[in-house]
Amino acid sequence: MSKMLKSIKEIVKEYKKQLLIIFLVSILLCLIDQLTKWLAVYFLGPLITYPSSSELPYQQGSSVKVIPGLLNFTLLTNNGAAFGMGSGAIIARVIFIIVSWLVFLGVPIFIIYYYKKYKHQFNILNLLCLILIYGGNFGNLIDRTFYWINPCGVIDFIDVTPLIPNFGIFNIADSFVVVGVIILLVSLIIDIFKGDDKKSSEKEELNKLKEDNKSTSSNLVENNDKTSNINNSQNNENNIENGKEISN
Repeated sequence: MSKMLKSIKEIVKEYKKQLLIIFLVSILLCLIDQLTKWLAVYFLGPLITYPSSSELPYQQGSSVKVIPGLLNFTLLTNNGAAFGMGSGAIIARVIFIIVSWLVFLGVPIFIIYYYKKYKHQFNILNLLCLILIYGGNFGNLIDRTFYWINPCGVIDFIDVTPLIPNFGIFNIADSFVVVGVIILLVSLIIDIFKGDDKKSSEKEELNKLKEDNKSTSSNLVENNDKTSNINNSQNNENNIENGKEISN
């Protein structure tokens, strides 16, 4: 445990600038998300609580067409997960709150630790995906943690069911998280291909080095053979001359 904490401290120290950027821009994204939600409550409210068999109330406001056949703004609250998924049970909401806080506190450290451990370069795609995931989660975390009466739960209002029937109603924060995850997956795929290219390049360099060594060894053997032949010729000539001298 102490080793892990030490590693986290080192990561925070090394990536202090990146973490600060993630935090500040994520707060800005969170403020944008909260502003759009309260504009939706203001223009599409009030939220009306309807009878529900679940522990937490079901609340809905009005709906307006924005782009016919494509997009509506429909105000409602959600006590489950993203895109309107989840039940109205208190225990489910508590679980989502805990998970959201874990993501809020752990995602930046985890991903930076991953890239540090596996020697990946921390690039702009990594930074962008972290900002989007962090900011989006932060926006919904505020709703889940603090909105228990009116509104009760996460405020959703973006409705694409005219285009995609039965698709959940969502908000700006959900969009941030989804786009962030997509960018993260793209970034990981790019890193995998880069790693394969690097391995292929290293393999080619190794084979070339082997060929060069083999060629050098052949040249050395050939030179040694030539030298040996020259020495043998000189020895033969010397022997012949010595023989002549003896005979004389």
